[in-house]
Parts: sequence; C-alpha cells; structure tokens
Amino acid sequence: MKNKVVVENILTPYIDHLESSGYDVYTLYRNDNLKNITSDEYKAVVVSGLDVLSTNDANYEHPPVPVIEARGYTPEEVQNIIESKHK
Repeated sequence: MKNKVVVENILTPYIDHLESSGYDVYTLYRNDNLKNITSDEYKAVVVSGLDVLSTNDANYEHPPVPVIEARGYTPEEVQNIIESKHK
C-alpha cells in the first residue's frame, strides 16, 4: 500500500520529490478541498504556510493528520519529517 500525502498545488518541487519517492500525492488547492480530509488515510498535509489552513467554516476542525509547513525546508527534509511522524 502506498503512502498518501496531500500537498498544496504551488509546491511543485515537493510534489515531484514525493511522487518520485513512491508517495501518492493528492493536490490541495488552498483550503478548497481541505474539508475533504476527514480520515487518517493520509500521512500528512504539506502546505506552504499555516495561513493556508484558515477557513470560514466554523464547523471545520483541523485535519486528523500532521500538518507540515514547507517554508524553510527542502523537499527531502519534508519527506524526512513525514516519515519521522510515522515510525
């Protein structure tokens, strides 16, 4: 079974790296489809900045998986963070 992650659409180098490392990458378009992440089937959500998680829907809770801010990290470092959270 492949590892699934959600990555913000503007993080192309991260998407490319994770896909080449064997991850199934699902694209996040800002917070448009963030509400669809309702289970722990994903290993992590990778965003450019935590401001991406702002939402106008008061009933929405944060996703039930780790949220990783890519800012300041290389794609390889983000992969290491994802894997360290699931040991």
